[in-house]
This record gives sequence, C-alpha cells and structure tokens, in this order.
Amino acid sequence: MDFFLINNYSLIIKLIIITAVIAGILSYKKFKNTPVTFFIKILIGLLIIEYVGSYPLYYNTFNFLKPIYNSIFRKNYWWFTIAYDIVVIILFSIFYQKILVSLKFKRILKYATWVFAVVSFCYAALNLDALFNQLLPVVQIFGALIILLCCILYFLELLLNNRIIYFFKSIYFYITIGIFLWWIIITPLVFFDLYFNNSDWNFIFLQWQIYLFVNFFMYTLFIIGFIVSEPEKIT
Repeated sequence: MDFFLINNYSLIIKLIIITAVIAGILSYKKFKNTPVTFFIKILIGLLIIEYVGSYPLYYNTFNFLKPIYNSIFRKNYWWFTIAYDIVVIILFSIFYQKILVSLKFKRILKYATWVFAVVSFCYAALNLDALFNQLLPVVQIFGALIILLCCILYFLELLLNNRIIYFFKSIYFYITIGIFLWWIIITPLVFFDLYFNNSDWNFIFLQWQIYLFVNFFMYTLFIIGFIVSEPEKIT
C-alpha cells in the first residue's frame, strides 16, 4: 500500500478531481445562468493547479525544467500557497457571495475576504524564505476560517428561510458539506506538520491516506450534487 501511494498519489488525486470536473461539465447546461457555473470553473481551476503544481515530479523527464530545479522555485510550496491557499479561498468566497441572499452576510464575507487577501499576500511577501520552502500555517489557518465563515453563513441562511425544506435537492448544500468537512479535517494537519519532517514516512503515509479519503469524499459529494440537484434561482 505504501509503495502504491509513493508511485500513484499524485495521479489518484488528479483522477478524483477529473471525475468531478467531467460531472460538472456534463451538468453545465443544466445549471446554466446559475452560480453553479462559477463553481464548475473553480473545479477546472483546481485541476489546473494540481497539474501545474506537479512540476517537481518531472525534473528527470523534461530538460526545460532544469532552470527551475536550480532556482528558488525548485519546490512547489510557493505555488500551492498562492494558488490554493490564497486564490482558491478567494474564489470560494466570491462563489458564496453569489449564492447568499442576505446583503448583511454578503458584506461580512466580502470584508473578511479582503482582510484575508491583504494579510495573506503581505505575510507571504514578508516571509519569502518560508514561502519557497514550506507551506504557511498562518495563511492556511486564516483561509480555513474564511471557508468556515462561508459555510456558517450559508447554513444560517438555510435555517432562516424555507430553502431548508428542499436542502437535499440543492447542489449548494452538497458543496458546503464537502468543503466544510474537508477543511475541518485537513486544517489540524497543519499543526502536526510543525512537528514532523520529511524523514518521518509513517506520518507522511498517514497524511496521504487522510488526504485521499477526504478528497474522495468531498469530490464524491460534488458529483452527487451535480446529479441529484435542481437549478436554483438566487433571489
């Protein structure tokens, strides 16, 4: 199992995302003119991020990557910090601003996201050595708080109107459950990363297994949402 993970971990993650992207593209017409189309674009973006972030795997395959291997961009921490831990969080916030009805909730999320974006980019700029050699726990935890805020505001709004009666037909419910559980489970791993290093393979394998399980669960929820949900008009 460990040998299988070493050789196929990145491929498995990509296949999971590709399956969700295909489900989203096939559902695009169904959800046309709704915020779901923006979410499908986020999924495509996640797939691109995953592929671009895999460049360290190909140093021995493609000669044109040698200049990158000999530069500060050798490791892909910087890419995933900027693209995933910051930009994706901002995109999810924009998505939730599109589906929330309450203007008050929209403003809260908008201002919180602005603070997150400014603080995160400034923190990364002031910690360039860390940016290129590790993930940034401060940015990851702050990003998780923005995601949790998105989910909490959505659930509050769901409870305050009659949409809760039809929650099982709402793709937004499946999306929210998926990302809520993903960030709730994955974020604590940030703290463990501070105490374990790359020589502790037992922890690395455990971490990979958790990531695989949580990613599979989250993207499966997305796929179920695409299949069973009905388009909603946000009023």
